[in-house]
Amino acid sequence: MLFKMLVLQRMNNLSDDRLEYQVRDRLSFMRFLGLDLAGVVPDAKTLWAFREELKKNYLMDRLFARFDECLRALDVELKSG
Repeated sequence: MLFKMLVLQRMNNLSDDRLEYQVRDRLSFMRFLGLDLAGVVPDAKTLWAFREELKKNYLMDRLFARFDECLRALDVELKSG
């Protein structure tokens, strides 16, 4: 779920706090993350810690590159919002 949140964040150019708010507010974000209305949403600090851990281990760029490869294989083009 945290990686999916990073995808939403990057696509919509959101801060960690704003992303947390939008996930709680937008049904489309909830649906993308597989949450229902009562679902537990990771807070902004958790998202920050996850992203920092990915960066520390040099995984952020590799994960997004792999994600882009998978989308291209499905002939899907991702555009920011």
